[in-house]
Amino acid sequence: MKKTLLIISAFSLLLSSCINNSERSKPSHASATTKADSTTASSIISNTFTGTNSRLIGRFDRSSNGQAKFTWPGSAIEFRFKGSEASLNIASQAQTRFIVTVDGQTNNLWTEAGNHRYTLASNMANGEHNIRLTRVNESTAGVTSFISDPQTDGILLAPPQTPQRRLLVIGDSITAGYGVEGKNATCHYTQGTSNQQLTYAALAANALSADLHAIAWSGIGAWRSYGEKAPTHPTILIRSTRTLADDSNSIWNPSQYIPDAILINIGTNDYWEGSVTDDYRFAMSKLVAKVTTDYPGKPVYLIVSPMLTNKIHDAQKQVLATLAKDKIKVLDLGQNNGSEGFGCDYHPNAITHARLGEVLEKNLKADLQW
Repeated sequence: MKKTLLIISAFSLLLSSCINNSERSKPSHASATTKADSTTASSIISNTFTGTNSRLIGRFDRSSNGQAKFTWPGSAIEFRFKGSEASLNIASQAQTRFIVTVDGQTNNLWTEAGNHRYTLASNMANGEHNIRLTRVNESTAGVTSFISDPQTDGILLAPPQTPQRRLLVIGDSITAGYGVEGKNATCHYTQGTSNQQLTYAALAANALSADLHAIAWSGIGAWRSYGEKAPTHPTILIRSTRTLADDSNSIWNPSQYIPDAILINIGTNDYWEGSVTDDYRFAMSKLVAKVTTDYPGKPVYLIVSPMLTNKIHDAQKQVLATLAKDKIKVLDLGQNNGSEGFGCDYHPNAITHARLGEVLEKNLKADLQW
């Protein structure tokens, strides 16, 4: 029990930065960065975002003309062009980490507060290229917006084809990629060590050639957030209905994205004291009811938290089993017991996420006949 409580409690050392966004960590640059890290412009060329030649992945607020606002980790834009360089105008409330993928090669890009133009690719061979820009930090980093269409010295081509397969995952810090790139359990939260693209859900989706919407917020639960005796902050049931995670007026229309399957990995924080009341089961039943109403007939996977170990792991699994029926299934991907090391604050590291992702991939492939 002591070991379990140590694991589920240590990740909250920076709870205020995970649940509240009043303080933001300076980045810890864990890998190579592109020239776009430092390439900003003092003035922006006159343009607006239309999305005509782009593909958006994730939840975007298009209510403001000429902008596409977003907060959820894993939100992305993808486009194709013919030329040798490409850039994009982005507005950020604060420094935020992105991954730029150019023809399969990935690098970091850090946006700064304000409106700036960022070079995504330069000095390329004059030809056809594919670029994907993915936000990997959580919503606590603030709202970012695409405020122009991609710019190129050549021409924009038709956007990449949308995959036929779609997944939706609802989770907490594990699903958000908290500390996945950290060296060990002693490091704490930074934007530079958190990466949604290295999580079990993102890895499984990539392996299955599926789009993924990741609705994840560190410290959150179905009934209560970490450190709460009773609910104070919005629960995942509330935040999961939003386009912009911290904006109560930004409501998502579920019909805009119909997943083939829904993954729910919620419970780590509800169990922060080592046990829960019936309130957890009741809150989970409401979350499942909302999901099955939004997406009738779609399979739902209730994932047992890998950060809960031993008896607590079994206890959560038993609660989830009471909700399993018809197309609602309990899925145990395994435990994060430290045998593979830890990420920051005892979160799963990249090795553990890869193992969990493989199990998820195999289950989805078999069940969905993918």
